[in-house]
Amino acid sequence: MKTLFLLIILTQNGAGDINASFVNTETLQQCQQKALMVEAVFKASNIPVIESRCLKSDLQFSEFGHASTTSIIRNYYLIHVDDTVDISAVPDWPTCMKQQKAGVKQGKIYCSSSVQSIR
Repeated sequence: MKTLFLLIILTQNGAGDINASFVNTETLQQCQQKALMVEAVFKASNIPVIESRCLKSDLQFSEFGHASTTSIIRNYYLIHVDDTVDISAVPDWPTCMKQQKAGVKQGKIYCSSSVQSIR
């Protein structure tokens, strides 16, 4: 299996919730270029970027798409950011928040939602 690079971007909406966006690329250079482009789009829209990282990962996500309605299916992820990034899918928002508050690891732990799913 070929190792890819994963761009993880965490943004914060007006309510303070964290949204996650994921982009798979074949090289670190492609990942870094995508990061610059995507961050610029968010910043131009006054959407705060909380974290942006490129890392080697075997995780693959569905294509990014904007949520056109609030009824679109959301996926929830507990994301631990330290020297590395650990992403765990969780079933729902309350479970995610509970696990975030119980976090025992060093670094930052984010409860996030995304329209993207792990393939």
